[in-house]
Amino acid sequence: MKETLYDPVRRRVVVATPEEKVRQGFIHTLLKQGYPLSAIQVEYKVGRGRFDVAVLKQDGSLWLLAECKASSTAAAESQWLRTWAQLRRYAQALPPVHHWVVVWGSHVWCWKADTGQLLEALPPYPA
Repeated sequence: MKETLYDPVRRRVVVATPEEKVRQGFIHTLLKQGYPLSAIQVEYKVGRGRFDVAVLKQDGSLWLLAECKASSTAAAESQWLRTWAQLRRYAQALPPVHHWVVVWGSHVWCWKADTGQLLEALPPYPA
């Protein structure tokens, strides 16, 4: 029997793949930091692709987009370049977003989308 996890966003049990474990860990981090569950979306569609996690502001605009990678995935330069290229492709198909996030296992990197500034922590959810 496959290991499963409860996804509070989709309100259902999902198979606990390595990437899903990372995604659920990030969702729990967002919830602990006061992000409302109703603002979080999983597998946010972008053209023919999708983002692992999206956070919408109260007005429905994009606050944060996150791409999650399993901790077993080696953080090799080529994988980083592929992830960065994926973010850039998605950015061209999206309305403006405030923050980009890459979650690699237990490591989280967050950038301000407009300046590219790497932040020390996730930004608080906007009031």
